[in-house]
Amino acid sequence: MITSFFKPKSKPGCKRPRNVDGDNASGVLDHGVTCANKKQLSTTTTSNADGISLPRHTSTTSSNNSKSKPLSVEAAALLSFLHAHEYDNAKTDSWRKALIQYFATTNFTSLAKFVANERASKTVYPPPNLVFSAMNLTPLHMVKVVIVGQDPYHQPNQGHGLSFSVPHGIPIPPSLRNIYKELHNDTNVDSFTSIPTHGNLERWAKQGVLLLNNVLTVRRGEAASHAKKGWEEFTDKVIGAVIERDADDGDDDNSNDERGTGVVFLLWGKPASLKAQTVLSKFNNNKRSKHAVIMCSHPSPLGATKTDSPFMGSKCFSRANEELVNRGWKPIDWRVDGPL
Repeated sequence: MITSFFKPKSKPGCKRPRNVDGDNASGVLDHGVTCANKKQLSTTTTSNADGISLPRHTSTTSSNNSKSKPLSVEAAALLSFLHAHEYDNAKTDSWRKALIQYFATTNFTSLAKFVANERASKTVYPPPNLVFSAMNLTPLHMVKVVIVGQDPYHQPNQGHGLSFSVPHGIPIPPSLRNIYKELHNDTNVDSFTSIPTHGNLERWAKQGVLLLNNVLTVRRGEAASHAKKGWEEFTDKVIGAVIERDADDGDDDNSNDERGTGVVFLLWGKPASLKAQTVLSKFNNNKRSKHAVIMCSHPSPLGATKTDSPFMGSKCFSRANEELVNRGWKPIDWRVDGPL
């Protein structure tokens, strides 16, 4: 059902919001459903027999089953930086549980070996402890919004594992400047009263915004140098885990708090839109329909005002919050500073 851009229909029986804290001609796909319109990290670790540092609760096998296939040394090393969370238990969704079978595949082993070989001979960004920042800062059960980028920034000190984000002290990239401008100009985002002086988006991630790049590593100075090496399949699996999470009415067995059902995909530019919609298309309509998709052009200066659904003026952030409220979630506070 196509919803109105200005007044998306509220869904009856929505849950009370929980305090957890592509270019298309028109904008929100209730999946899907609409189409765009105008206007850092530490953890408790142990070591396995090979001396690989592993996060708490992480096993070198693909599950707790005695018949599980063991992980390769390279895969275990790479995954040592995918952190455990203190609330992970038998009833809580976690990235490791959702992806554990994939981690034991030959494809993931090949990816891990490639990254290890690259780090042995090249400078690779981001550093190992920041590769999975998006997933470490935004646990699976907390994901409310998914923003898909391409590959990490390839210059020193820029990439820290979150799409579009840079650490404090690094100049704000042009695309992020346009993101800030759009937020500032969106009259329905009252809290965003000034343009930030830094580009660190960790505050978004901690509220449930999964800032996921399509590819998670890159050689220094060589954009897209780690494309088509296996990261694309990995991040497809991540998106699939988000879609699958709410297959059973979105109930959160780890908490008595009410939690929303479904997520909002903010897809900027054709590559992001194609990726997410390709993954969504693999699921049945009952699973797809729980999620909203908002599409517009990329915030890059090259495309932010172009196409039939330009990023500038799209009001994609306030529209995302409307969709979150309709799904029983607390809206995102899009400011990048301040306590949560």
